[in-house]
Amino acid sequence: MIALCAELKIPINRVCLDIPEETNYLVHEEHLRREFDALVPLLDRYGVTKVDGLSHFPISHVSSLKSRKEVEMSEQFARKEKVHIAVIGAGRVANQIHYPALASFDDVEIVGICDLDEQRLHTTANSYHIQNRYTNYQSMIESCAPDGVYAIGQPHIMFDIWLWCLQQGQNLYIEKPMGITWHQAQLLSYLAEHKGVITQVSHQRRSSPLLVKLREECLKHGAITHAVCEFYKYAQEPFFNARDHMLDDCTHAIDTIRYMCGGEVIDIESHCKRIGVPDINWIGAQLHFDNGSTGFVINSWSSGKRVFRVQMHAPGIFVDADLEGKAQLYRYGDIEGIVYSAQEEAGGDQLFISGGFRAKSREFIDSLKYRKEVTTSPFRDCLKTMEVAEKILARALQSGE
Repeated sequence: MIALCAELKIPINRVCLDIPEETNYLVHEEHLRREFDALVPLLDRYGVTKVDGLSHFPISHVSSLKSRKEVEMSEQFARKEKVHIAVIGAGRVANQIHYPALASFDDVEIVGICDLDEQRLHTTANSYHIQNRYTNYQSMIESCAPDGVYAIGQPHIMFDIWLWCLQQGQNLYIEKPMGITWHQAQLLSYLAEHKGVITQVSHQRRSSPLLVKLREECLKHGAITHAVCEFYKYAQEPFFNARDHMLDDCTHAIDTIRYMCGGEVIDIESHCKRIGVPDINWIGAQLHFDNGSTGFVINSWSSGKRVFRVQMHAPGIFVDADLEGKAQLYRYGDIEGIVYSAQEEAGGDQLFISGGFRAKSREFIDSLKYRKEVTTSPFRDCLKTMEVAEKILARALQSGE
């Protein structure tokens, strides 16, 4: 038919391929791509420039796209060689983690950088060869029109910035916690869903190549029966900050437990302590999930050193892991076990690689590039972590802990 139209000099602007509504697009993605790739020479030969329903990239099911405009937008993203990112913040965490991660991607261009501290602004911009530099984030976003925004900084400072970005319909990547109150977390999640944007909270341990690998091994034996997450630090002094220890650190442990156990939290048993300080610096919780799994969270800031350790148990298998170092996997009573390394699984020794930060960013970038959400910590999911944290603190308040 394409050849006949060409012979009759009938221009072909578009070829529409039917994808039935019941089709699982993701399952058939590779098959569809191969079919399209086979058509490319023919389409190019006869000057066909658009294909509806199937394209050079895995967009989400065309029936879920609400309008022709969204289809056109997806096609534009597919043709882009680089995803354009604007970054708000040039502080320690941004420079240690997020700029190196973004700079490691060949398909990402940092089109703008913003910070109130001009020395930090220019130092970071020079390090990563970023031309467009701003001290006003609104001017940066309006001028650069990025595909997505990284807004990295203290949550009590960044909340209004996050809110404004969402109100403008910007895809947004932020550091944890997602606000410092339950009210803030709810508003951020609501606005993100209302605007239909792609979001990510940097709970990076969900994306740790080591943890992902070990969880997959456990699930081969069946569902996770129980998991443990321990997070210890030595900080024997009052935590003079707008957020408390729960939001600063314990949300990481809660989120990691939620990832390991799967399912939804249906019951919480918890206890909090104040060891030598006026604020809570010890948190213990037992989380019960609707899939039958149980998670144990133990966090202390009165310990002897920093440790982030997890365990996962499934029938006939047990994992004991320091997610920033080594892990051991044991099966069927084996006392030797198999040793894994966070650095080897991630393919690099740098923290932004081995710690899961790069993988976390990759999820966000791929979501922008292909218009298919693959982020593992969108705001609506992080809201569940924040809810567990708030309930533990509410129990402590009610019991006088």
